Amino acid sequence: MANIQPMEPENDKQGEFEEYDRPSKSSVKRDMLALQDLGKTLCEMPYDKVKRAPIGERLLIEIAEFHKCKSFGAKKRQMQFIGKLMRDEEHEEVQAWVNGETVEQKLKVLHLHAAEQWRDRLIEEPGLLATFIESYPAAARENLNPIIRQAVQERAAKKAPRNFRQLFQIIYRLIEEKAEQDADGGES
Repeated sequence: MANIQPMEPENDKQGEFEEYDRPSKSSVKRDMLALQDLGKTLCEMPYDKVKRAPIGERLLIEIAEFHKCKSFGAKKRQMQFIGKLMRDEEHEEVQAWVNGETVEQKLKVLHLHAAEQWRDRLIEEPGLLATFIESYPAAARENLNPIIRQAVQERAAKKAPRNFRQLFQIIYRLIEEKAEQDADGGES
């Protein structure tokens, strides 16, 4: 009878696994979905803003095509294609740009709300003008008393709110100017 010997393992590192040098399928899919989400965010932004984004011409054209799509399926296919094109872009730079745009938009909305609140408070209680001037020193050079008085009269007479709007525009401009000054002062 033949002598059967046990087989020798081909490698002597029995029980050890070799390092896997590629990313896992799950990781690749997660990255692709993140790029698709970034593309979706770009598609949801107004096209005029997207034009200023640090993206290539081809991607910009495809985003415009997305806006032309009518059916759900067409939009979904176009979104997947945009996600594929995002692979060739500097997605970290694009993400930073998108985050900056959204922060900028949120600040603008906050400033609009603050201007509305100040306008309403000044019309309800004109004596708060001194407090407003303390908060926004540039308001001292504006002649706000007559505008506030006329806005109160317009509201009482139920006339067109011309001074009401003018007051809002002045307050909003003052808030924006102060925010810019604070930002410039904070960076120095």
